[in-house]
Amino acid sequence: MPTPGKQSAPEVKVLLLAAFLLLAGVAVYALDRGGAAYFFSGWSFGPAAPAIFGPLGDHLPTFLHPLVFILITAAVLRPWPRWLPAICAVWFAIECLFELGQMVPLAERIAAAVPLWFDGVPVLQNTADYFTRGTFDPLDILSIGIGTVVAYPIARRLLKGEQR
Repeated sequence: MPTPGKQSAPEVKVLLLAAFLLLAGVAVYALDRGGAAYFFSGWSFGPAAPAIFGPLGDHLPTFLHPLVFILITAAVLRPWPRWLPAICAVWFAIECLFELGQMVPLAERIAAAVPLWFDGVPVLQNTADYFTRGTFDPLDILSIGIGTVVAYPIARRLLKGEQR
């Protein structure tokens, strides 16, 4: 049995990894895209500097997003071994649906259907902007798939071991 302070629980390690990866995805928007993202609306950024992430930054967020949320979900639902394939499949589907929702004219329809009460709710207030300001890219679907596939062995390995 690990002693407190010497070794953290596997879930904590996975959650810390997920937080670091999520920050890397946010860094793409903040640094390479000058804050041009729906969740930065209203924030003031200077002009976009030369791309730090280069061409990798085009699809890095859509790779990292499912990876991060699969890791978080797997850590929260541990012990989970039989649920990991379902967790991966559900996040893949959710991510793909959100990507497809950025297609014109679907994006406008979704934005028009967003309830008015979302305004002023911190997490929800930018929902319509996500669809109308986002851009559908088939390569993002591919990066979502790769992120999902990469998440499986990472979660499996890091959360393996003594199950509660």
